[in-house]
Order: sequence, then C-alpha cells, then structure tokens
Amino acid sequence: LGVDDAQPLKKLRETIKQSDLNEDLSKVISNYEELEFCFRYTEVKHFKDMATKDKERHTSMSHRPSSESFSDTCDCKTMSWSILLPICSRARLSQTTSLSTADREKLAEKSNKNRLAEVTIASQHQSDNGLNKEIYWKLLEDFAKSLRETSNPSQLQETECIVGIDIDDTIFNANKDKIRVILPCKVVFLSIAPNMYGQVCRIWNHLAKKAKNDFIVLLGDDVVLKDDEWQKRVVQNFHDVANSSGLPLGAACVALLDESFPGFPTFPVVHRWHMQHFSSLLPKQFINQGGDPYLFELYSRFNASAFAIDCRLENRIGGDGDARYKKREINWKGQVLRLHINQLKSHVDLGPKGICIDVVVPSFRTNNSEILQSIMMLSSSVQVYVKIWIVVDNPDSRHYNEVLELSYRINKERFNREGNFFVNVLTYGENRGASYARNFGYNYSTADWVLFLDDDVIPSKHILDAYIGAIRRYPDAKVFVGKTELPVATNTWAKMLRTCNIMFFYGIAEHMTHPPWGVTANLLVRGSRHNHTIQFNQRYPKTGGGEDIDFVFQFKRWSAYKKLGDRLVVSVPGARALHPWWRGGNSCYSQINGWAWGDSLCLTEWPDKTFRTLPNWAEMIALLVLFPLYFQSDWKALLIASLAIISAEHLFLTLKYYPHSSQHAKQEDWFGKKVWVAFGAGTIISSQEITRLVAHIWRGHLHCLCRRMDWNDGQNPHFKLDTQLTSIIRFVVYVGIVAAVHSLL
Repeated sequence: LGVDDAQPLKKLRETIKQSDLNEDLSKVISNYEELEFCFRYTEVKHFKDMATKDKERHTSMSHRPSSESFSDTCDCKTMSWSILLPICSRARLSQTTSLSTADREKLAEKSNKNRLAEVTIASQHQSDNGLNKEIYWKLLEDFAKSLRETSNPSQLQETECIVGIDIDDTIFNANKDKIRVILPCKVVFLSIAPNMYGQVCRIWNHLAKKAKNDFIVLLGDDVVLKDDEWQKRVVQNFHDVANSSGLPLGAACVALLDESFPGFPTFPVVHRWHMQHFSSLLPKQFINQGGDPYLFELYSRFNASAFAIDCRLENRIGGDGDARYKKREINWKGQVLRLHINQLKSHVDLGPKGICIDVVVPSFRTNNSEILQSIMMLSSSVQVYVKIWIVVDNPDSRHYNEVLELSYRINKERFNREGNFFVNVLTYGENRGASYARNFGYNYSTADWVLFLDDDVIPSKHILDAYIGAIRRYPDAKVFVGKTELPVATNTWAKMLRTCNIMFFYGIAEHMTHPPWGVTANLLVRGSRHNHTIQFNQRYPKTGGGEDIDFVFQFKRWSAYKKLGDRLVVSVPGARALHPWWRGGNSCYSQINGWAWGDSLCLTEWPDKTFRTLPNWAEMIALLVLFPLYFQSDWKALLIASLAIISAEHLFLTLKYYPHSSQHAKQEDWFGKKVWVAFGAGTIISSQEITRLVAHIWRGHLHCLCRRMDWNDGQNPHFKLDTQLTSIIRFVVYVGIVAAVHSLL
C-alpha cells in the first residue's frame, strides 16, 4: 500500500454493526436460507437447533409444474413450432438382410473407409428393407394423426414439419405430394445425402438449420403423440423454468415423456434462443447417439432442464432397443459437455448452480428389496437431478427381475410426481465383483457427482441434502465421506468388533474433517466425466477390501498432479447410513479376513505410502518355519516357541483392548466376560495379520513382509512412529522367547 514501516498504526474502529446475541439471523443475513441449508446437517449449534425444530421441512421439490399449475397464463397460440422429422423406409437392422461382400466393398470405397464407414454401410437402402412399404406409410400416417388430434387448428397453422428424406429412398422421395397431404401442417423437405445415412445427430443439425420458429422439437416418423395441447404444456414448462432459474426465456431444455424409455430425454424441445447462441443444434462431434441427453444435461447444470410429464408419446422403433441404424457412441460427457457449459455460462452471465447427483449401488444380495427400496426412494428438499443406478452383479435372473419390477413400481409412483428422480437397473448377467459393478454404473453416469452406496446400507432420508450442503460449503473438494453407522453392540461378537475398532473408517467422518479415505458403503465423489481415468481397480477381491482406499488415493494423486490442494477429501457427518452387522451379528472372520486379503494389495499399488517395521508375530513364526536352522530342525522346540509367541501376542492384545471392552460391557458383566471380549477383539486383529502374510506369500510379494501400510496417509504423524516402536518392543520379546526355548530345550 506504500505505507512506510515507520508510520505509527492506528487501531481499526468498528464501522459495521454486529448482530446482537438474541438477534434473528434470518433478518441479518441476506442469503440466510441458502446458508441454513448448507449447514443444516452439521454440528454448528445454531443450524443444528433449527433443523431439530423443523424436522418436517424435508419434502421433495421439483420445478416441474404439476397438473394443477397448468394454466392459461402463457398463450402458446403465438408460439411457432418446427418439428424436425427425418423419415426413411428402413426397418430395424435386425430385420434387414446383409449386403453382399461386393456391395460392401463398393460402399466402403465410396465412403473413403473413414471411421463412420460402417455406420454408413449399415444404413444403406436395399431392395429388401425388411418390411412391406405400406408399413412405412402407416407409421407416418399414425404420427400425422396423433399430431392432428393433439394440436388445436390454430396451433397447426403455426407449426411446420421439416422433413428429411434419404436421397436413395425410393418410397418417400417419389411421393412428396402424398406426404404433404398426410401431414396436417406446413411441410419443408430437405434431402439427406448418403454420407449422412444413419447419423441421426448430424441429420438433426442439417434440419435445424432450416428451423426459424420459436420452438424446435426432435421427433421421428415412428412416434405417436398422446396428450392434447402438448405444445402449450411445453411452453408452460419453459416459462416455469425461466421463473425458477432466473435465465432468459428459452434458455432451457424440456423433454417429452417417452413411454417406451421413461426417464430418458429421448425427445428434447429447445427454443430458438439455443440456435441463436450456439452455432448448431448439437456439437458437430455427435453421430447418432447422445445428442438428446446432451441437451438435457447441458441445461440441467443451470437448473433449466425439465420433463414435461403430461406430454406423453410412444416411440415404436427407436429408444433403448434395436434401431434403424448402427449405433455409434462418442465420449461427450467430458470435454464436449464442459466446453459447452462454459459457453452457456458466458451467454447467460450466470454460473452453473444446478446439482446433478447419481447414486450407484452394486447389488449382489438377494431378498433385500426393502433396503433397495429405501435407496430408490431417496429425495432432496432442494432442486436436484438424481438418477439411481442399481447394477445387478448376480447371474440369477430372478434377482434381476425382482429388482427391475421394484424399479418399475417406484418410477411409476415417483417420476410422474417429481420428474427429476429416476431409477435405472443395469445387469451383465454374471458376478464380476463390487469394483466392476461400481465402475459399470460410474461410467454410465453423466452426473457431476456420484454417490456410492452398498446394497446392505439404509441411508438416512436426509443424506442427499447433507451431501449437497457439503458440496456448497466445499466447492473444490472431490471426495465426500459420509458416516456409516453400525447398530448398538448387543452380543459378544459385536462387542468384540467394537472393542478392536476395526470399523473405525466407517465412522471416520465424526473424527476428522479431512480424512485420508472413506469406505464405499457411503461415499460421494466427482463423476467419471471429470476424469474417466480414475476407476475402481479390479485387482482387488470381488467381495471388496482395499478398493475404496485405492480409489480415494487415485483422486489424491490426481489432485497433487493438478496442484489442486490437499483438502479434496471432506467428511460429512450428517450424511448418515445404517449398516447392519455382518451375518446378523454372528462371527464373520471370513468377511474381515477378506478385507485384509484385499487391502494387502495396497502395499504394492501404493509403495510410497508404506513403511518398514520389524517382523510381527505371524512373520516371526513364518521365519522360524522357513529357517529352522536355529533350532537344528527341532520341530518340538519350534512348536513350543511358536505357541509362546502366539500367547505373548494375544496377551499384549488382551491388555490393550481390555479398557475398551469395559466401555462396551454392561455394568453387570463380570470380569471374565470383559477379558473374553478383549481376547476375542485381539483374535480379529491377529486373523487379519495372518491373512495378509498368507496373501503376500501366495502372490510372491515377499518384499512386502515387514512392511506396513500407512492407513492415515501421513495425516497422523504418530502412527508410523508408534507402530515402529511397538514392533521393536514386541520383536525383542519374541527374540527373548525364542532364546529361552532354545536354551531350555
């Protein structure tokens, strides 16, 4: 500031009035409602008290107008419409005959053998297109009839169909006058060149160049419209979106409800505003897949996408099934979407405030419909776009059908009411493990955030609100760790688990603001569209163990490479999920040892996060077995020394865990029971140490012996030192036991 250091400084005087102790903060803070939501499910006392007083505020919201809100406030008679209508006399690919080798070679040469040659070849017209030509006319007539019956005459006068016909289409090209008679509105014809055959997105762009009207809708000749005055209802949706989002009228995408593919924006409507601010309807990279969801996802980042639930249609040929062209996907979810979000941001001069969260649940367990239903019914009290992906990782078709039926029922109940929540069920017909299933759903998602839940946890009804509040509080974070709670320990085994604290990371959200990692039973991360290289490593066991550590560490490595800071992992204690005891609270050594078998791989995957110690008790015994020269092959002495080492180790563990066992014991429990719980807790830890030792030997990773993983990733500076000092003390005891046995025998 140019002030000399010798200049004497004066104390600052308070010029802004501070709030009084009992003042109503909602009248002092201008954005109090937003602030209150962000802190509603935290430990901040003021907002915690508010949440307690207002438990009933949690109701699902959507900017979609209900049937009661549909009114005559917007006069759609003055609104003109362009219907993009590519038509062709081709059947589904499965119904057509294959081209001869000679014909394929000619077409390949004509298309210069580029990357789209196969799409073009598969979409060529043939003498036998699989269906009688009357079928094609019937499809067009049915569409025209539905358009006529669902539109009032004045609206039809303001509607045009921009019809695209393949140049080689002998049925439609020769009968354009007949098409004009069939369609109940103005008709504009455009020819589709052979190099665009099968490339529906590019055909849409070609047709959209001729669209000069207020609204543009993407339809097809295989569509039947079902609801009267659907245009007026769509316009109402555009007005509602503009009012709720603060964007200009027309900066939105409203999708008609495709009954054959509900929950997917197969037939989007955009306004001429979109065409005026973007160079084309769709980016040029699109071929024939992804254009419709792209438009919906683009505007959803600004809370400007909606389903017109009361504008239904039936898609008879396309949709999720077989189509009349060879489907070709592109990776539009990353760079393409990001660039156009930034472009839209510059046009509206507002930042993207829309939140898109997908929930991914790998499902192997059968007969758990009650838990899956609790996940499928998740909702939020603020505007949010949510898709729930249940990935069935079980070859049992009965389980898949059961989950599918449950999703149909819930979608029917919720989607027609809310419009921005939808359940999708995926399967690949076999058991490939938790990591594969999570990746499968993760990569299907187009959301900015993905919440991983296990199929045996019961999430709190506020879990989405808690995570959304955290996203707003920590906009630069990449991983949010929820709190996974376990029931009260009521039997001996559960008390042993509590005592050894093996589930510490399930509840780490309550202990650390920035934990090193979190369990995937309840974990929110950045969507794969932001960095598709981060995936669950399938080297880890199918049943889980270590893959969650590896997954979060990948985010941290990426953050370090991008220099994004070291605070990308954030705890969200208010995002709660209840996890039942494994095997109903009965002993589950196999489950716990499975974790150890998996997390032992972290030592080879992340060697920079490990450190050396002296051998633990299991490694010490292994050394005695592998190198028995000290005992001169005296197996009796070896056995006695091994038993003595095991006894000493479990004595250490029992003494360590006894104080903790008292915390979980009842007042009337006698001393012996507390000792038994402490001893049992020690056996849980020792069984994991045995498992890790066997895993290293089985894999041939002998360099991992006497090496430990820093589960705290350097965030607890005492962990490494304490572990090493403890290993020295125990090793001295083990060596003393071996020497004593050797001298006595």
